Amino acid sequence: MRITFRRILNLLLYLSFCVMVGTGLLMACRLIPGSRGGQGLEVLGWNRHEWGALHTWVSYVFITLVAAHLAINWAWLTKVAAKGHAWHLGAGLLAGGLIIGTFLLLPITKRQGETGKTRDNLSCLTGKRIHSCVIGIK
Repeated sequence: MRITFRRILNLLLYLSFCVMVGTGLLMACRLIPGSRGGQGLEVLGWNRHEWGALHTWVSYVFITLVAAHLAINWAWLTKVAAKGHAWHLGAGLLAGGLIIGTFLLLPITKRQGETGKTRDNLSCLTGKRIHSCVIGIK
């Protein structure tokens, strides 16, 4: 029973990861953001915002599955990954929590009056004007 649950959990982790990668690439490469050509584009009747919502919710499911995976494999983590030292595992989890927390606490600002620097996503993704994409100047 426990092995079957682990297999199902691992399958769900893999499938949700594939959906996250697929929707992320779809939004980055096919459904170009903003006024540079992305308005009005749809895939299977869904626009960029609808695909983004799916991407976000599948990410929440993935995070929950990762937490369950870690909980189920806690004994292995303490024995093998932390080599019997619980503080190794605690330090790794703390580092991960600090990284996540940093992104949640970063200040949010609004750009005003920026001129001369734009990123032409269509050109970046089609391979045209690579130099301007790398530098960020149009």
